[in-house]
Amino acid sequence: MKMQRTNLPIVPMQLDSSIAIKISMGGSMFQERTLMGRSDVWHKVRILKGTQYDKETVLKAILNAIEPAELVPVKYQAIGEDTYFLARNCAHALDKLCKTNLIIKNPEGDPLILIVTLGFASIHDLKLNLQPLLLAALAKKYDPNKKSLNLEQFHRDPDMSKTVYCPLSQQRTFNHVMKLTKTAIATVENLNLQKNELFNLSPIEVSGLTSIKYLDLRHNNLYNMEVLAPLKSLYILKLWLDGNPLCENYSKPKQYIESAKKYCPNLIQLDGVYVKTTGLPVTYIRYLKNETREDLVNKFVTHFFNLYDHGDRTILRGLYHKNAFYSMCSSIPPAVAHKRNLVQFTACRNLTKNADPTKKRQHLYFGQDNILGGLKRLPRSYHDKNSFVCDLIYDDGKCIVISVGGLFKTMGNVSQILSFNRTFVLLAGADNEYNILNDQYFVELTIEEIPPSSIETKISYEEIVPTCFSSTEKKELLHKFLETTSLNDEWCHTYLQEAKWDLRKAISNFMKDYKSTTVPAEAFST
Repeated sequence: MKMQRTNLPIVPMQLDSSIAIKISMGGSMFQERTLMGRSDVWHKVRILKGTQYDKETVLKAILNAIEPAELVPVKYQAIGEDTYFLARNCAHALDKLCKTNLIIKNPEGDPLILIVTLGFASIHDLKLNLQPLLLAALAKKYDPNKKSLNLEQFHRDPDMSKTVYCPLSQQRTFNHVMKLTKTAIATVENLNLQKNELFNLSPIEVSGLTSIKYLDLRHNNLYNMEVLAPLKSLYILKLWLDGNPLCENYSKPKQYIESAKKYCPNLIQLDGVYVKTTGLPVTYIRYLKNETREDLVNKFVTHFFNLYDHGDRTILRGLYHKNAFYSMCSSIPPAVAHKRNLVQFTACRNLTKNADPTKKRQHLYFGQDNILGGLKRLPRSYHDKNSFVCDLIYDDGKCIVISVGGLFKTMGNVSQILSFNRTFVLLAGADNEYNILNDQYFVELTIEEIPPSSIETKISYEEIVPTCFSSTEKKELLHKFLETTSLNDEWCHTYLQEAKWDLRKAISNFMKDYKSTTVPAEAFST
């Protein structure tokens, strides 16, 4: 069906299942077909009882039903029990919807019943410019210092998703975003495309983004290695593919690596493993046997060291289990420690050096209060998270063991760079919260002396705000937000989720929307 631009007056028409059946069976339906083909109008797609399901469930079901056709849902809103969105330039998609009789399979429950108002509004009467939204989202996700663009779950950007649903799994959207990146953003060397349900990478090639060296494609829908063909012209050094169906096609690491190198011949790392090791086994930078735990490991490590580097380490209270143990070992020779003012690290539990059993017990701290007292005696520090190497050593669902190694800087009168390794045993408690049951800390000198100026100290106290909440904490936040705004449960949950459960940010976003009168009356509790 060809897209048409016409100056004819717009007469809206309703498209329900009965009319959709006539269109799909080849009925003339001249007026409906004319409206479907016009490019100067908005169509309104209504989902009966759409409020029973979350926005993404509904829109994904509709977009899956119209493949390979595409449409861009705009202004998704609720009207009573129903929800609706607007779309334009989508004649092929509307035709595909007619073939489903406007009844869409729903993996979460009963089928979704649609009613479409063709020609709902003129593009001249309802002006929506999506380009500034996309540009703002890209600018926010770009780090010029690292030349890094993070487009992980791009469609969930909290600011953009209020107006438009832009999944990169749609080729037209992916193409547009990549071309915008090329024209509006400076050099991109590190591109993160995780969790976008991608199945085709041709938009990367078409965009002309030739500067990409590090590409993260984890957890997408790439079914075979041939989809990497558009990367042949790029100088890819590091590539991440784990979490894609193509990984199941290989039984041996060597086959997997060689297959990837056909399309990325300059690869140094694949899935965090060094692959240019002639005659040696592949070397893992970090080891996470269960990739689903990666988020938990990253959040714990970031949260712990942000708190540990705080001026007052009593802020760590609550992280340690009531029956926790903590001990520290050091390989720094006493003479060197005295010379470099590092004696605090020599008062440790080195079993091979402490012949006196009382000293061995003395430096084994039991209980939260004793542990915090021991930690307070150590110099202030700043850990370089860019140097961290994390391994998930053990995980049985109830207990996990994490090893973290890297560099840190002492923050006394004379700063120094030291190397550390820390092994944490975490015990799962109620509400999916974890506490440290055992903390083993090892400190040593770096192989070569590193100048303190090489590690830039950037302590952001905002970072110590918890990044994950238990279900009980979420209920409390939901209750406070509901009391403050008088919104109903669904709208409260949406605002908090988009703000990543930051109550202040959620209230701020609500106030902006309320002042601009974009919050419908149905959003408030009755």
